[in-house]
Amino acid sequence: MCGIAGFVNLDGAPADASVVAAMMRTIRHRGPDDRGQLLLSLRGNDITDSALGFHRLNILDLSEQGHQPMVNPSGTIVIAFNGEIYNAFDYKPELEAAGFQFRSRTDTEVLLYLYEHYGLAGMLERLNGMFALVIADLRSHEVHLARDHFGIKPLYWTQVGSSVLFASEAKAFLQHPAFTAEIDEAHVDEQLAFRYVAGDASLLKGVRQLRPGHRLTITPDGVTTTRYWSIPDGVEKARLSREDAVEQLDQVLRRSVAAQLLSDVKVGCQLSGGIDSSLVTVFARAQLGAGMEAFSVVFEDAKFSEDRWIGEAAAAAAAESHRFLFTEAAFTGRLQRASWHLDQPISHPNSLGLWLLAEHARTRVTVLLSGEGADEVFGGYTRFVSAHLPPQAGGAVETFIRSTQFQPASKLAKLRPSANLAPAVARRAALFHEGRGDHLSNCLKYEMQTYLVDLLIRQDKMTMAHGVENRVPFLDRRVVDFARTLPAGHLVGDTTKVVVKELARRTFDDAFVFRPKGAFNLPLSQYFRSAAFTELMEDRLLPGIRQRGLVGEPAVRELWRRSLSAPALTEVFWIPVALELWAQSLVKVVD
Repeated sequence: MCGIAGFVNLDGAPADASVVAAMMRTIRHRGPDDRGQLLLSLRGNDITDSALGFHRLNILDLSEQGHQPMVNPSGTIVIAFNGEIYNAFDYKPELEAAGFQFRSRTDTEVLLYLYEHYGLAGMLERLNGMFALVIADLRSHEVHLARDHFGIKPLYWTQVGSSVLFASEAKAFLQHPAFTAEIDEAHVDEQLAFRYVAGDASLLKGVRQLRPGHRLTITPDGVTTTRYWSIPDGVEKARLSREDAVEQLDQVLRRSVAAQLLSDVKVGCQLSGGIDSSLVTVFARAQLGAGMEAFSVVFEDAKFSEDRWIGEAAAAAAAESHRFLFTEAAFTGRLQRASWHLDQPISHPNSLGLWLLAEHARTRVTVLLSGEGADEVFGGYTRFVSAHLPPQAGGAVETFIRSTQFQPASKLAKLRPSANLAPAVARRAALFHEGRGDHLSNCLKYEMQTYLVDLLIRQDKMTMAHGVENRVPFLDRRVVDFARTLPAGHLVGDTTKVVVKELARRTFDDAFVFRPKGAFNLPLSQYFRSAAFTELMEDRLLPGIRQRGLVGEPAVRELWRRSLSAPALTEVFWIPVALELWAQSLVKVVD
């Protein structure tokens, strides 16, 4: 796990090494073990018009042979790679047979030679893992960017004047003299209503995410973006009994967990107490044996704490359980730093719990496995049950999109009277219609391409703030391929996530498996009345909201007052507060 930053000057102007060095310093938390940078000539002349920088977190081959950016022996291809490829070493024998001589034990070098041997498309079609990568091919005068199939690793880009900038975190762009951070007001309504911006857009004007399953190519003539992979749909459904479906899930998930334990540093598990992370922990313990550690966040107030279920899961896995107490001080004391790290508003306040978990876990492990992705892949939300019920005619698509909306237009209008959600819903409908299966399959694909991507960014940024790599076994390509063949009845019915729960019943009792789904809620009303939060609101946030003018300061103040006695309003109040916190970390107020 690492950090990438760089730029290409399309007009051939010399690249300033001090600029890429500054961009790298901004994301050094992603790779505290090593750093490197190169100036390159995309045009093949004497002028170095491109810069590529890298911060490395040592996971595989801790020696200097894993240094990046990595260059092939002929000096014609350069790669910077953030992530892990779990099947990389399957290709090493054939590459050696083709004449490639390996200098390291890294998956980075395998990628380098896969690209040289098979080209970009051939390399990408072979990969199973998580990645954001940059390849500079000096033979063809091209720079390629690519992001993994599900968006586990982030990658941002923007064009300012004649320069194309790219980085693992958008804040790196602040160090380029041509870039000015501005809020794109076209996406503010979507942020306030849905809590994130879907697709390739962002809240920063001109800054785009490279979408999952996409690649981008930069040449002296400009930039082109291409989809290289799609979530499978229109797939023939398997004729499996429930028992056979559960058995196949058991096998494919165990293989995924085993593959994702590959590491030269210590690996542990995020254990929330939910069935997804609990299954991952149990399967990881079966592979690692004694000494495996699990990390959790708990609360003093039993209404919010999953301590009981965490204890049961840790006992079932025979894992060493570390539980960190989340307090008001942990919340208010980390808000501003976490906002800066996330690159977008902390729309889910429980992101601070991930921050705390990673902060403490880093003293013992460098890699964590989590259960993220199971809900979106296997149908873990009640809205999927509704999506499967007849009739599914007329406005079914907009109905489902609106079901993921966090607050209705009536409440949004009180914050922002000019709000208009029609453009956001239209953009999301276009994403939904990329699906080519039945309605439920399309709903699942939509969630994987929207909400899941946002959750994965949260996982990445909160863990990488402390130099911790997060892995997600439920998003192994083979697991997702299997899930896409399952008939609806194996996904949703009287309950959600049917086959996953049936698999969990092999280890846990029904009280554990079928309890109401937890949401990792925080005692926000308590936090919002604290002296520290009150001071932050009165001294910085409310004045900033008033001056910025994106939402009405009186409406936010009223929501704050009401949320202190109405817990249902706490996260509604939090959304505009998170927006201002983020804005103050990156964007200056323009008078």
